[in-house]
Amino acid sequence: MDAIDKYRKVLIVRLSAIGDVVRTLPAVNAWHKQSPETSFTWLVEPAAASVLKGHPAIDKVLIFERGLFGDFRRSPGNIVRALLSLSNLISDLRAEKFDLVIDFHGIFKSALFSRLSVAPERVGFARPEAKEGSTVFYTHQFKPASTELNRVARALAMVESLGVENVTPVAYQLPVKALNREHAYASLDRLSELPGTGPVIVLHPGSSRKTAYKRWHRNGYVGLVNALVEKLDARVILTWGPGERETVELIAGHVRVPLLVAAKTSSLLDLAALFGTCDLFVGGDTGPAHLAVAMQIPVVVIFGPTHPQVNAPYGTPYRIVRHPLPCSPCRKRSCKSRLCLEAIGWRRVLAAVEELLAFKLQDTFKS
Repeated sequence: MDAIDKYRKVLIVRLSAIGDVVRTLPAVNAWHKQSPETSFTWLVEPAAASVLKGHPAIDKVLIFERGLFGDFRRSPGNIVRALLSLSNLISDLRAEKFDLVIDFHGIFKSALFSRLSVAPERVGFARPEAKEGSTVFYTHQFKPASTELNRVARALAMVESLGVENVTPVAYQLPVKALNREHAYASLDRLSELPGTGPVIVLHPGSSRKTAYKRWHRNGYVGLVNALVEKLDARVILTWGPGERETVELIAGHVRVPLLVAAKTSSLLDLAALFGTCDLFVGGDTGPAHLAVAMQIPVVVIFGPTHPQVNAPYGTPYRIVRHPLPCSPCRKRSCKSRLCLEAIGWRRVLAAVEELLAFKLQDTFKS
């Protein structure tokens, strides 16, 4: 009998962000592969829920409606809705009678939910990975080998400590369906109009408003697009998410070569399906980059203030482009200079793209 077989019902807590939720999937997949009878429920906020619903390893997805706990002064009616939603969620958590909770998030809110589940065993990270006093809610704490361990490797190490034995090869298994692929193909219906015959390269320049400090500068993308088309005969696609359309339109308006601005995608899985049709992804250290990794396409990630080892792609060929500074990584959203990103020129990113394309071509010939 495996050590993990005693856990029949397990709650996974990783509330956000999109990239972090995606990077927790390999740990759950590894457990599910070894013990397919274990039932997994995942507690998550709405923004990342769509990458979990329909996932082969996850039986149920519970949603914490964080948005209802916004500005009560602007919408006092939200107080009642928020409290009712929270009460229902706590009831749902307790009704499941979980044997174990694994808190991969490690903040006060996620740890509190683990305690409110009344599960007899609650595992989370030890400090310093655990924040905001979250450790007081755990029955067991896991301390990774290094504070600079990659996020995917850290989650895998957590489940290994509980008895999962085979955590490789890494598998994400995003629940991309035929309908998602149909939507992706529809958004690329004008790709045939582009004159190039080279690789299809997707660029995602934007990010959420909260992570604007991760964005590479517009001039860099403009220079890169021109070079990709003129030097590599590439077909370039610009993708975008909520609030990012203006960013890609500005880039498209300043290039001297034809490209395709993708149509709006209705879900994260539609965006992932679109990435899966491409030969290579270029973008910042954001959720879409990790979706591309999960779709197993080569990625070039442009890093600024975030940690290049902790947040590196995991499980697919990649290159990182960054300008190391004594103050980086810092994650300072208020930084005004953003020199770590401003100093990166498009030629460095182009060189990384060329390296990966050569690697991909060599790998194709081998197979």
